[in-house]
Amino acid sequence: SSSLLSIKVKYGATMRASSPQQLLLLSLASSAALLLNSATSTAAPTINLSNLLGSSTTIPAYERILSQPVFQVTTPWGSPYMLFEKYKDEEKAIEMESGNSGSDDTADMDKFSRVQQKDDMQDTRPISLYFMDEHDARALADEMKQMKHMKDSDLRVTCSSLGKAVRSASNLGRGLPTGQGIDDKTGKLLTMDDGGSLRHKVVPSKRELFYAARCAGRERVGCFGDSPNEDADLLLQPQDVIEANKMQARRASKKNTARRIQKARQLEKEGLMESPTDRLRREYAHMEGQVGLPVFYSEGLLKKPPALRRIFQGAKSAWATSSLTPLYFSYEDLMKDWSIMRERSNNKNKIPEKPPQVEVFNMLDVVTSIDKDQWRAERRSELVRDQKGLVGKIPILHNLINTGKKSASKKSGLEKVVFVPSSLGI
Repeated sequence: SSSLLSIKVKYGATMRASSPQQLLLLSLASSAALLLNSATSTAAPTINLSNLLGSSTTIPAYERILSQPVFQVTTPWGSPYMLFEKYKDEEKAIEMESGNSGSDDTADMDKFSRVQQKDDMQDTRPISLYFMDEHDARALADEMKQMKHMKDSDLRVTCSSLGKAVRSASNLGRGLPTGQGIDDKTGKLLTMDDGGSLRHKVVPSKRELFYAARCAGRERVGCFGDSPNEDADLLLQPQDVIEANKMQARRASKKNTARRIQKARQLEKEGLMESPTDRLRREYAHMEGQVGLPVFYSEGLLKKPPALRRIFQGAKSAWATSSLTPLYFSYEDLMKDWSIMRERSNNKNKIPEKPPQVEVFNMLDVVTSIDKDQWRAERRSELVRDQKGLVGKIPILHNLINTGKKSASKKSGLEKVVFVPSSLGI
């Protein structure tokens, strides 16, 4: 007599098999059910309906930039072309000061390709570029086509998500693996020099940087010129001229930072206020000689609340509680939306034809600030649940029972920020 075997299928009753054939059929059925459940729970994207009555700002910070496209010069199968950038002297000095050299674990970070250039040897390293502007990516593809060995190559401009680009570019040091196999003898990934890993960088749009140089807060994206026109004129120059100017600014940044700090302390002793421009230059001293990813904002330009919320809550109350603050990747899109808002307004004559002031922010600073703000809110809610004990672990009871006074934490305004993708890349 064969023993009876029981198999439990998820969402089904306990089934019994009395023969090997039935056992095989039940095993196949259970496996299919598990695979189907796994596919539907992990592969299928989650549908977010919170924007119908609420707002889309409850999603994590790094997911808000997924709608912005970026562009790469790739092969027909999507692999990015590897470029070489100069390994700058000041970056070597920084790594030497931080103690990254001389260790076996960080040896791969210090190994860069050597390119023979006439009489001297110049340190370079392989990188992959994500372009915010499609025209910049196509300009690179056209330049590569001018090379003799690339003349007959099938170059493609491939579109991807900014979220993927930021995640790839955040892996510094060794970069990301390229798909090359593991060394059979050592069991380690190939070095960067042998193509085992690759660094990725996000290249901001020169078009948007030109606009950012003329906006308030231009220091946030690395524009430290004496005047907005000086920064704008620099960004119209060829890439080698821009890089030479930025390199000179990086070398002078330490002295400039020390001078600004000393000036701010002297003003504080004298009881005087620091000017907004000097304060920005001191707070964003790390951006001197660098380039940021600009996003644009204008006070008074809001994103309207969801339609259902305006119906059930009333238009006036909905605008007061659930209007969103848009940050534009494109300066031209901001100006266009301002004109549309003015045309549709009942008080058209009271709204100026152009925004009184357009302010620029560094996208990475905004995303990081939103992430920190969400973490603080989540941590506060965890502490409140811990104070309630067992009741706090039950969501329904946790929302019904209040422990004393409600926490009147001041809103930072970041909870209302949404990113508007550039219409030029869509």
